[in-house]
Amino acid sequence: MISIYTLLLYIHILSAILSIGPLFVVLTIVKKMRTASHIEMSPYIEAFKGAITIVKHSGHVLVASGILLMWHAGYHWSTSWIVLTFLVMLASIVFLARAFKPTLQTFNTPAYDQQKFASLLHRKAWMYILLLLIMLWLMVAKPVLW
Repeated sequence: MISIYTLLLYIHILSAILSIGPLFVVLTIVKKMRTASHIEMSPYIEAFKGAITIVKHSGHVLVASGILLMWHAGYHWSTSWIVLTFLVMLASIVFLARAFKPTLQTFNTPAYDQQKFASLLHRKAWMYILLLLIMLWLMVAKPVLW
């Protein structure tokens, strides 16, 4: 029989994969956006939004399962890697809320410039990936910094 901890860990790892994996698909979509015709852009934008929705909702599961794992394993909130993970997580939540929507909303407006649009989405996707990789390192390495 599988233990609760093992099940939580599996859910946590799966949600981590789902919270970062679609971002690499997004990079491919953005690459295609650079040369797409205007009519091809709408499906790419919808796919981009769908990937970000998966990232966002799997992040909810990631946080919930992480808190349950912390509680189950007996970690304290003041543990250095947990504090830093939550700080980076808060930064990533703020970043995700502000990173893509303003850029995506420029499509079909006078402010829209296809190359700038694709470049911004590309840069912001990599910035978000970096934040998630920092969190991943903190959760895996569990560095004791204080």
